[in-house]
This record gives sequence, C-alpha cells and structure tokens, in this order.
Amino acid sequence: MNITSGRLKGAKIGPVNHDGVRPTTDRMRQAIFNAISHHIDLATPNMEVLDLCAGTGALGLEALSRGAKRCIFVEKNPLVAEEIRKTMEHCGLSKEESPIAISDAVAFLEGIDSPKYPPSIPKSWDCIFCDPPYAERLLNPLTDAIIRKHALKKGGIYVAEHDLIETITQKELTLLTTLTFGVTQVDIFQSL
Repeated sequence: MNITSGRLKGAKIGPVNHDGVRPTTDRMRQAIFNAISHHIDLATPNMEVLDLCAGTGALGLEALSRGAKRCIFVEKNPLVAEEIRKTMEHCGLSKEESPIAISDAVAFLEGIDSPKYPPSIPKSWDCIFCDPPYAERLLNPLTDAIIRKHALKKGGIYVAEHDLIETITQKELTLLTTLTFGVTQVDIFQSL
C-alpha cells in the first residue's frame, strides 16, 4: 500500500501484519478522498484530522499528505501503533504533526473532557475517519460519542467505514454520500 496523492505520494504504508487490521486499500482511499474533496479542502490552514481505530494509519497519513496540518491517530494495539510510528518516521512526519494515542477509540473520545487530556491535543476536528473492526460493532458507539462530545466541528466531515450489515442510526449528521466496495460501505457525513 502507498499514499496515493500529495506531498507524500508513493510513500509505502505498513505493512501491519496483526490480526484484526484491515487496511483501507489504495483504490478505496482514492475514492474516499475524491468524495470528501467536494466538501472540505484538507489544505486549508490549521486543518485538524482524527483517525479513529487507525490500524495502518493510511487514512490519516493520506490526509496529512494532502495538506492537513495535523492528524491524531488513535489505535488501541501498541504493536500496531508502533507500525504507524515507523511509517511516520519513514515519511519524515514529526510526533507534533501526527501524535499517536494508544487508546480504545470510545475511551479516547469520552476522555476529551478529562483534566488528564493533553492540552496540546484538540478536542474537535475538521475531519474524522473511523474504521473500527467490523465484528466489534463499535460504529454506533463511536458515532454517538463523536456527536455527544462535539468532536466534529461545524461543517466538518465524518467518514465511517463499515460492513454492509451494520448501519449508523444517528440523526444529527447529514449523510452526503455512500460508497460501496464489495462487502465494505463508506458513509460520508457532514456536521451542519
């Protein structure tokens, strides 16, 4: 897998050979970023991105390559998080540009209001990517936490990747488009 566009185009991502890590393919990432480009410009100054259940970090890395100022990667498996760090290092990305939180994604969102939450990390983002393990059915709890904690800025884009069985039940965000790739569906929402 490689970054498909921007300043890091062609940089290799991974490999992450751990159970439960299901990378977003180059083709899917291109389609996702083409779709969101109609609604948000990642190269806008101070663009903040959150990559929940980051896995390989491909979505966040792609956003950084396309101009985002910073991406926070949230990955609960320390071994997988270490692979993201190695890819970042290979790409010349700093910890300040791309911090990694080793945390359960729901716990990370719930902890935004905690006094222990680092002041240098934003509490809301312009774009949030969410690609949880399909079998764990985390998409609705994560989406609910994003809405409840106001983690998505007004006008922000939320990209939720899931299997065809799971559906998102929230009513607060506006569905912009749905992309389908085999057994995978990507819903793209906006906070209005």
